[in-house]
Amino acid sequence: MVNIKSYPNLYKMCRKCINKFKIPFFVCLTIFILAFATFLIDNFPFALTLIMMAMVFPAIMCGILWPVFAARVKKTLKAFYPQQLSAIDAEIPSAAECEGLLVTSQAVICKKLGFTLIPMTNVLWVYPEIIVEKLNGIIPIRKYTMLHFAGRDKKRYAFNIKNSQKAYDFIRSKLLCYRQDIVFGTEYGMDKIYNEDINRMIAFSQECAAKRQNGEKTS
Repeated sequence: MVNIKSYPNLYKMCRKCINKFKIPFFVCLTIFILAFATFLIDNFPFALTLIMMAMVFPAIMCGILWPVFAARVKKTLKAFYPQQLSAIDAEIPSAAECEGLLVTSQAVICKKLGFTLIPMTNVLWVYPEIIVEKLNGIIPIRKYTMLHFAGRDKKRYAFNIKNSQKAYDFIRSKLLCYRQDIVFGTEYGMDKIYNEDINRMIAFSQECAAKRQNGEKTS
């Protein structure tokens, strides 16, 4: 079993991410408990008491997410050998970061909504997707960008990014420092190819690598 504490930089980063759920859990739970004490205070605003009692709901949410993400981290670490984790740990202090995303020689690290490690050897396809939510399918009410990572094992990861072009360019340049056989961007039909014929997608990634080595432009 992997002991993440053996890798101080990795452990510190992971702990900070998990604490985003752990600390709010205890804060909200404390406020909820204190709400009962307000009944002993004369003329204490009842509306404020109700607000304090409502803190039980975010406490429950954080209380659920905290162990879920902690368990996911342990599962993620199993995909790496100790030597790989040591390399990741050594590279973290000098790794550049953009919107909670870091790239090392062995993994892509994401600190958004928990802590995720994507094995570098598994990355096959990376692309941004602009999503527009509409009211009644007509009126746009929200627009955001997801950065997708699709693996050779058909596992997918998606992260919300604010400055879509900057984050995408950052990830692309950093990944190409370690791997040339990665497909970037998306076109009509690529998702179907990935889902139905992964070998064809892998072959396309190798074609992209050959073009890059020959100095040809690719997506």
